[in-house]
Amino acid sequence: MTTIAQKVLVPVALLFAASLGACGGDDAAKAADEAGHEEGEAGHAEGEAGHEEGGERVTIPAASAEASGIVLAQAGPGAVQETLNLTGRIMLQPSARAEVHAPYPGPVRAVLRNIGDTVRRGETLARVESAESLQTYAIATPIAGIVLERQTNIGDVTSEEPLFVVGDLSRLQAELNVVTRDIGRVASGQSVVITGLDGATRIEARIASVLPMADTHSQTLIARAPLTISANSPLRPGMAVRGSVVLSEQQAPIAVPREAVQTLEGRSVVFVRVAADTYEARPVTLGRSGRDTIEIVAGLAAGEAFVSENAFLVKAEIGKGSASHDH
Repeated sequence: MTTIAQKVLVPVALLFAASLGACGGDDAAKAADEAGHEEGEAGHAEGEAGHEEGGERVTIPAASAEASGIVLAQAGPGAVQETLNLTGRIMLQPSARAEVHAPYPGPVRAVLRNIGDTVRRGETLARVESAESLQTYAIATPIAGIVLERQTNIGDVTSEEPLFVVGDLSRLQAELNVVTRDIGRVASGQSVVITGLDGATRIEARIASVLPMADTHSQTLIARAPLTISANSPLRPGMAVRGSVVLSEQQAPIAVPREAVQTLEGRSVVFVRVAADTYEARPVTLGRSGRDTIEIVAGLAAGEAFVSENAFLVKAEIGKGSASHDH
């Protein structure tokens, strides 16, 4: 016979059991969630480790790379040049400058050319009346070029000073200052690259001579390098320039242009194309450094395609990806 107490105890027991079951389900679900979270963290860490091992990568479509000026080259041997950087000025070659004098004293009767005029060899610049014979004679230029200076007017009486200075601007030379510690390192025959201060003008030349006496003002020896320039060259006498003199040249098994080496997170890297549109930041070990090239001791194999020009654009794209990933 069922008592009232039994009837009451049965529902209570059932409710208690249900409560325990619910609590157990919540704990199990929580444990499962934590396990899944830990598994996800482990997978993320594994992915990060694999990403770091393979290096930073970025995808740039071929059309975009071409439009941006990204240029590829194959890794291989190259020359590494030891250079010495000098400063100096552009001057006329000695034979390209002529001071035009009046051979006989007398008053100037006509001035036919002015500063900036282009003249031919033998062309009349002025006419002077001789004080002795009272005959008028022509003052002609001995070279072709441009009138750089005019130091006379009609009615002036000639003296020992030149009336005109004519220069041939197609025959220039770089006069580079060689300081005391570098005497003996610079000699005739060495190749040199002359660069304007704007960085755009670049002319290859050779040292023709090093003057044996020091310049009074700079207290340096002057190395002269004649230049062959075009008619539209921006170089003019008096302009300041830089000269990079090649002191020695050695071959390296792997050499890349200086601009191909970038710094990423404190490491020297070269961007290697690992797939059609995929570039990888490859950490490299640097060797000898020259004027235009750097030796790669480790990290880049011969034949691999790497970014040789505008590598900084690839670096910028990787930087964008890293910023997005951090976010």
